[in-house]
Amino acid sequence: MKQLTIYMILFSCVFFWASNFIIGAILIDYWAPITVAIFRLIVIVLFLGCISWKAIIRTTFTRNDLLLLIIAGILGVSINHYSFYASLQHTSPITAALILACAPIVTSLLNKMIYHESRNGIFWVGAIISFVGVALIITKGSLISIAIGKGEILSLITMLSFALFLIIVNHLSLKLSAQSITFYTNLIGLLVLVPFSFTILPQTNWHVAIPYWLLLVLSAIVIHGLSNLIWNQKMKEIGSTNASLLLNFEPAIAMLLSAIFLKQFPTSVQIYGSLLILVGILLCIYYKEIRILLFMKRKIN
Repeated sequence: MKQLTIYMILFSCVFFWASNFIIGAILIDYWAPITVAIFRLIVIVLFLGCISWKAIIRTTFTRNDLLLLIIAGILGVSINHYSFYASLQHTSPITAALILACAPIVTSLLNKMIYHESRNGIFWVGAIISFVGVALIITKGSLISIAIGKGEILSLITMLSFALFLIIVNHLSLKLSAQSITFYTNLIGLLVLVPFSFTILPQTNWHVAIPYWLLLVLSAIVIHGLSNLIWNQKMKEIGSTNASLLLNFEPAIAMLLSAIFLKQFPTSVQIYGSLLILVGILLCIYYKEIRILLFMKRKIN
């Protein structure tokens, strides 16, 4: 019963992360993408500063740690946040969610290149299947012709920046606490975007209805604050492998919420592409287990 409760809590985190695609699509109807990014980062930094201030002020880091924090803040926060909201101006939340779903595979490929981690044939088959699924989606079913729009390119930037961010954070987590890394990367990301605010503030729409301001503030706290902290805490109780399986539901949830709130329904190409991505992800995550099962089957036969 306790384990089921943990799974339900983690699934709620995935649900909130998936809802960010729909909420982002709503917010950019009232503010420019960079405005949304700056406003939400201000809320996130204030929230994290309030609940984690003890861990933050006790943090000590080397010059190398600071450099990595700066790079992570620029890639995983400044570029990632802006490209995410900007992509929703030019493509559907469904397409953005499906492209971002490949971030774990890209992270694993980058780890292979940087740390020379071993990967077997099953992993590479899964990676190829997933990338074919992404190619199917971003080319709208025409794999041999170039039909990639600005929104798809921005979604790819969001995915790549997030994958690089995960690698840097994984390295930093060996020395720094999760609260400190989260706070400082968000603070650095905000500081990088602040100079742009001087040009956009005169054009900012301050007369937006209160419900949309509340949506902006509360979604930032719940999605980027509470959900991240709860996930990091509960994930340890069931293991990262079991928890990662729940992340595969994110594109499906985004599709459902998009249909309900935005009246945008997935196309047949998006459905086929999502199935390929899901199969590829499962092969990449469980390639070691699949190899063991195949080996045991051969021994039995």
